[in-house]
Amino acid sequence: MKIADGVHVHFIPTQKYKTNRIVFRMTASLNKQTIAKRALASQMLATANQPYPTVQAFKERLASLYGTQLSTRVSTKGLTHSVDIELTYLKEAFIPSDNGLFWEVLGFLKDCLYKPLSRVAQYQNKVFDIEKRNLMTYLDVDNENNYYYSEVKGRKLYFVNEGLKVPKYGQSELVDVETSYTAFQEFQNMLTKDRIDIFMVGDFDEYQVLQGLHRFPLEGRQVDLQFSYSQPFSNVVKEKIEPRQSSQSILQLGYQFTCQYGDKDYFALIVFNAMFGEFAHSVLFTEIREKEGLAYSISSQLNVFTGLLEVYAGIEKDNRNQAIRGISRELNNIKLGRFSSSLLNQTKKIIRMNALLSEDNALTLVEQCFNKVIFEDKSLSSEQWLDNMEKVTKKDVCRVARQVKLQSLFFLEGVS
Repeated sequence: MKIADGVHVHFIPTQKYKTNRIVFRMTASLNKQTIAKRALASQMLATANQPYPTVQAFKERLASLYGTQLSTRVSTKGLTHSVDIELTYLKEAFIPSDNGLFWEVLGFLKDCLYKPLSRVAQYQNKVFDIEKRNLMTYLDVDNENNYYYSEVKGRKLYFVNEGLKVPKYGQSELVDVETSYTAFQEFQNMLTKDRIDIFMVGDFDEYQVLQGLHRFPLEGRQVDLQFSYSQPFSNVVKEKIEPRQSSQSILQLGYQFTCQYGDKDYFALIVFNAMFGEFAHSVLFTEIREKEGLAYSISSQLNVFTGLLEVYAGIEKDNRNQAIRGISRELNNIKLGRFSSSLLNQTKKIIRMNALLSEDNALTLVEQCFNKVIFEDKSLSSEQWLDNMEKVTKKDVCRVARQVKLQSLFFLEGVS
């Protein structure tokens, strides 16, 4: 439901939970220069505001609202970057009396958004400095993890788009140059220029919600966003080897595929990846790790919004060429249909089970709703999604596997 140009509210009625959930999402174009600012703004949103200017006062106010929980997160989809602020609170049936908890929670959200620690003197206080240091520490710790480090380096090597080369929370060097002033200015841009989507998950009175949201100064805005990205194919595989003090080496391969969300081959792509490397029954795990013993761990994951399929493997450095050949062999086997119908059927069962389990997750419902809105006719109900997945044939899997082409190879070479 549109309440202004570029501002939408979505009702997701469900009786599954004892709580109601409000997710306020701000989405803009992915830009290397703003990722760190937006991540810092998200940190501040979950820490303090003008009415509750200390971390302690902020937490005590949430506790007084029957233990209401507030969290923020950032995400990307195609060439977009989103910041969510989420409030989860008890439904009225589970509190002693109807004391207008919805209105108090909505008021708290409004304070977070429109009464932040906005004055430069406040925004530059120790609260901001602590959150900036926390974010940099988080990013530094992640970089100490060889798998995360290899993933970041692999994507930097694979992508030509500068925004996609940067992790969703930014990088330490990008965060380091930001100040309280630049983060606050970016937050003001988010409120006035970003696409706004407000998700109401649970049991809500629609009239009451709209009445409450009209108290928010949400003005119309024109936003042009690209939720899918397709990178030009290159005939040259980009390669990079980087030595690092470690007992284990990491192989990170980047493959391109042309299928996008909602295309006719989308479901075949899901099944292919599940057969290839997503699960413990997948061929990369059973063949490369278990039978040949070439990897400590190995897996694949795909991002249908950027056209990237990643394969990572934790290996001994002397096994690099063997592992590469083995991964290539298993991909070719699928392309040529050298797999059993039992593997295909087992894969579909696992996908179905995981899809049904995810229905119990409120954030899954939010993403399904968001995809339905932004992709319109390409979106399907859960039943349609499962039906289409079940219809995938061996021929379909082979066809989509032939789209998959190696584009980058990053090797973190462990040295002692």
